[in-house]
Parts: sequence; structure tokens; C-alpha cells
Amino acid sequence: MDETISYLKDRFKDEQDRFNQVENKSAKFFTAVSILIAGLSAMAGLKNGAVFQLHSPLAVLTFIAFLIAAVAIACAWGHALSALRVRVYPNLPSNRLTGDYLNAVDEATQKQHIYNCYIGTLESLKITIAEKTKPLDLAYQEIMIGASAFGVLACLVVLRELLA
Repeated sequence: MDETISYLKDRFKDEQDRFNQVENKSAKFFTAVSILIAGLSAMAGLKNGAVFQLHSPLAVLTFIAFLIAAVAIACAWGHALSALRVRVYPNLPSNRLTGDYLNAVDEATQKQHIYNCYIGTLESLKITIAEKTKPLDLAYQEIMIGASAFGVLACLVVLRELLA
């Protein structure tokens, strides 16, 4: 049983590290999306809102690229924010009641209780990580769409300026 508990301790540490990695990626991703929003806002304000002046086919294409980028980046921002949402973080019981219980029972019962605590917490932690990863995956897909549309928008704006 000691080897099993040692193994579970190592897996618990691995899952905690994985949880922290997802948290850090969410924060970095949220920052990156916020920067893209600033860039998109700058594009919208360029030359007194030239993006919104639909007087030629090129202008319409520019507006469509802007719209796609704006919607995709806004969705990515929302999903990144959702991944950062603070939830109940699964952790091993560490209260007085647990300590008193472990002191009151025999060694075999202690080990079984510790085993059960690790198993329950690991299962809960894996579910929490999976729930945090879903919106982060969606945000990544949306940011790829938004960044592509933003690149097309930038090219169209440059082309529009060259032709003007």
C-alpha cells in the first residue's frame, strides 16, 4: 500500500503541475487576445473609420475581413476569459477533522483513507483540468480564424491605400 500511495502522490503532483500549466496558458492567451483586440481597434480607427466606408468591392472585402476578425477575436476573448474563471480547486483534505480521524484509526485504515483521498482528488482534478481545457481549445481555434482574417484585413488595407 505504501508504494501505491507513493505512486498516487507522484500522479497528484503531475496533475497539479498540469493544472498550473493550463492556468498559465489561459492567462497568456488572454493577454495575446487582448493585444489583438487593440490591433483590431486601431485598424477600425484608421483614416477616420475607412474600414466602414463601403464604396467599392475592395472596401466591402475589407469590411468583411474586419467583421470576421472582430467576431472570431471577440469569441476567443470570451473563451479565454471563461478558461480563467475561478472555480473550486480540488485538493486533498487538510482539515482538523481529517487529521483527528487519521490519528484515531489503525495504520491500515489510515492508508486506506489516504488512498481514497488521493483517488477522489485525482479524479476530480482531472475533470477540472478537462473543463478548463475545453474553452481554451475553442479560443485557440477562434484566434487562428481571427488572426487569419486580421492578416487579410491588413493586406486589404495596404492594397486599398496603394490603389487610392
